[in-house]
Amino acid sequence: MITGRKSLRQLYPNLDEDQYQPAGIDLTLQNVMEFKHDDGTIYGLLKNAKVLPKLQECATSKVMIGGMLKEVFRIKPHTSYMVTTNEKIQISKNAGQFYLPRSSLLRSGIDVRTAFGDPGFNGHLSFLMINHTDTLYVIEKDVRFVQLVDITANNVDSEYDGDYNES
Repeated sequence: MITGRKSLRQLYPNLDEDQYQPAGIDLTLQNVMEFKHDDGTIYGLLKNAKVLPKLQECATSKVMIGGMLKEVFRIKPHTSYMVTTNEKIQISKNAGQFYLPRSSLLRSGIDVRTAFGDPGFNGHLSFLMINHTDTLYVIEKDVRFVQLVDITANNVDSEYDGDYNES
């Protein structure tokens, strides 16, 4: 069962009113980081290790859009980024979460790839953002960019105990 707005307000009481949707919560953009791969390094996911590329934090810049000065991140064409949310999420033991990009991003050729949020996860969320277009795209800092969908999970016998808890 998907958790509705009334219950989401109780689970996450400190959000702005416009973040609550009928069946989800809009999450806001805190940080954008570009992947930096070292020549000669082999990256991979192994049984007992993760060899991940370094991340370089992207600075914001000020741009005038529609007569308004905005603080934005510049998303280069055909480039992947790790993005994080302002919100710190605590998933209850009897829930799981899906995260979906806002449709305005998809309509612009920008994709946000996500993973499933397991019961017991606690921390800021990180996602992959990809600009699939041939043009520069700007996204405002603190803008709503992903929707969280909270679902009931039955018969859960353990909680998330992975590397990214409390991140």
